Amino acid sequence: MGKGGAVNGLDPREVAQLTGELARLKGEALAAVRRASGEMSVEDADLFRDSGLTGDGALAEAEFERDVAGAGQVRAALLAVVAAEKRLASGDYGLCEDCGEAIGFARLRAQPAASRCVRCQEVAEKRGGPAHFAG
Repeated sequence: MGKGGAVNGLDPREVAQLTGELARLKGEALAAVRRASGEMSVEDADLFRDSGLTGDGALAEAEFERDVAGAGQVRAALLAVVAAEKRLASGDYGLCEDCGEAIGFARLRAQPAASRCVRCQEVAEKRGGPAHFAG
């Protein structure tokens, strides 16, 4: 905690707003993961795998691959939110994981699960390093 209850450059109102937004995002991601898991049953996977690569089989396989990719993105989003909640609990929320500087409220409001400041995120993307959902 810094001066006046500030947390890593964030005032208590900002922290409360971001905490609420993380909770909302987590709820949405959990619901999406449940939907995706229900939509991609083992039977569906077997059916699509056994389909030929022409006509309806090709369409079914393309749709399945899209659903799997979407489910992976949703899971990545959920993991990013959970990691942000852990940083919040440990007092590290709002600090860049690379340079240690404050990320800033404007960036966190746009991307509540951000773990890097804009500058470090741009550097990470240019060097092709591990991507972090939501920056």
